[in-house]
Amino acid sequence: MFKTTLKSVAIALSVLAAIVLILSAVDVTRTVSANGKELSLKVTVVDLDGVPVHNAVVKVNDQTFFTDNKGNSPNFALSNVSNCYDASITEWGTVTVAVTKDGFVPAFVFNCVVYSDVPRKLTVKIYPADGSDLPYVCYVESPPDDYMRQIMQEP
Repeated sequence: MFKTTLKSVAIALSVLAAIVLILSAVDVTRTVSANGKELSLKVTVVDLDGVPVHNAVVKVNDQTFFTDNKGNSPNFALSNVSNCYDASITEWGTVTVAVTKDGFVPAFVFNCVVYSDVPRKLTVKIYPADGSDLPYVCYVESPPDDYMRQIMQEP
C-alpha cells in the first residue's frame, strides 16, 4: 500500500511540475520593453509616525528583500514587468509590492508604476497590529497623469 501511495504522489507531482512548466512557457503577457534600459524600484518602509522599520520583508514579483536600519530595501532590478492598464504601453509598467513585519499589519501596493530607465522610490507606511480585525492594508496606485488625461479626452 505504501508503494502505491508513494507512486501516486510521485505521478501527481510530475504532472503538476509539467503543468507549471507548460504554463510558464505559454505565458504571453506583454511585458514592458526595457530597450536596454533598466527598470528598478527601491522601497522604504516606515511606521505611522514616519519612523523607519528595520527588517521588514519586501516582496516584488519573485524577489524578496529585507529593509535595513533606515527602512530601505536594496534596489529591485525588475524584469518581465507588465502594464495592467494597457498592454500596448511599454514605457512604463506596474508591479505589486508586499510588505510584512511581525507586529505590523501586512501592506500591499497594487499597480505600483515603474518607468524604463527611471529608478522608482516608493515609501510604504505600515500600521501596527493593535488587535483589531484589520487583516491587511491595500494601497492602489493611480496610473500616470498623461494616461489619465488621455482617457478623459477620449469620447
